Amino acid sequence: MGNLDIAVVAVYLVAVTAIGLFFARSIKTEEDYIVAGRRMGPLWLTISAFASWTGLAGLFGTPEMVVRYGISGTWWWFTFPIGLLLMGIFLAKIVRQRMHVTTPDIVAQDYPGSVRVAASLVTSWNYLAWAAAQVFGISMVFTLFSGMDPTTGAIVAFLVVIVYTMLGGFLAVVATDVLQAVIFLVVIGVVAPLFVIFGRGVSHVYEATRDIPGFYNLFANVPPATLFVWFLLLPAGFIDTIGFQRVFSANSPETARKGLINGFVIMAVFGVILTFLGVAAKALLPSGTNPVNAMPDLMVQLLPHGIIGVLVAAFLAVAMSTASTTLLITATTLQRDVISRLRPDASDRERLWTSRILLLVLGLVALVVALSVPGIVTILMLGFSVYVPGLLLPVLSATFGWRIPSWSMLATIVLGAGSTAILVLMGEPGGIPASLVGFFLSVVPFAAGLVTRPERQDA
Repeated sequence: MGNLDIAVVAVYLVAVTAIGLFFARSIKTEEDYIVAGRRMGPLWLTISAFASWTGLAGLFGTPEMVVRYGISGTWWWFTFPIGLLLMGIFLAKIVRQRMHVTTPDIVAQDYPGSVRVAASLVTSWNYLAWAAAQVFGISMVFTLFSGMDPTTGAIVAFLVVIVYTMLGGFLAVVATDVLQAVIFLVVIGVVAPLFVIFGRGVSHVYEATRDIPGFYNLFANVPPATLFVWFLLLPAGFIDTIGFQRVFSANSPETARKGLINGFVIMAVFGVILTFLGVAAKALLPSGTNPVNAMPDLMVQLLPHGIIGVLVAAFLAVAMSTASTTLLITATTLQRDVISRLRPDASDRERLWTSRILLLVLGLVALVVALSVPGIVTILMLGFSVYVPGLLLPVLSATFGWRIPSWSMLATIVLGAGSTAILVLMGEPGGIPASLVGFFLSVVPFAAGLVTRPERQDA
């Protein structure tokens, strides 16, 4: 990057830090910090949800999968948003009406503290892994686009995330999400496609790809086992804590419902754009191009020289919006659902500062892990894989009133998450997805609880 590009990135980092400092003045209570005082309107909620859901794994991964498999690779993007749409339709209003603050609140209502702690640990580990993955993504951005040392760049950018999230809480997260969404929507969602359309042209892109076998078949080319793993993202979206966090912060149940549904609409449109860019990458990039680099290589080819700084800021915006949300979720979940159980007499101010200190510590942990462990994908998969087997059935049970005994609820969480973690660490013996095995194992204690419960309760 040239001096002007570096200046653009520096201005962006200063801007998001200033937003955190500004909103820090508005944080008076723990509820302000975690759910913005439950006063988010539909527009801010929608944009914030979209920005936080759009991580580098989706931004870079979708064009990569389209280059590899054709348009069937777009399922890498769309499965998770479909789950979020279902959350908006079926869960959002119910959950918002109950005034929950964290995902373990949903699961552990009317259950012993052991259930709450187990749900908290599964949730926190999943989203701490996602935060660490964003550090890795930020480092990759600096590696691809600048002469700056990628480790230094990742440390600086992630420290900015820690500072503005620690100080401004969810208000700062939402405000920076809006800024970040505008940046990457304009650069990646509008400018880049226009350069394809008015440059080489859509007809050229189609002519270069139409004869590739199965390229335009929505279910061809992707290996069935791979496609199955991608569709496991759908239930992950259905109980996603990033989505629940927006639901908790909505100013009404109806706003919660509309915000998630509208967020899905934006994600669907953006997914179509990413798919189009993947097709363009297949047509325009040299045949030997590594599919992993399809998105950044295409951006460098499409966009004129002199705006690399804006492109880097756009990529950083994607990673930082996800990182801020996941760090806040991890810190506040551990504070409310674990530490507060040990300090039940703590004041609201003490709980607020405990959350901030936890966020700082956990952010530094995520930073160290991401920069010291080469297998960040394993960490990410270990986090994601345990979440659905551990919490899908408990969330459904608690939301819709399928009351089961305490031992059954605890066993469902522990067996589902624990068995999955063990199988991931073992390298998924037999090639069977660990999360699938973990989910079926979690069904056993859950079904036993349904059979042995003393009485049925309606939702």
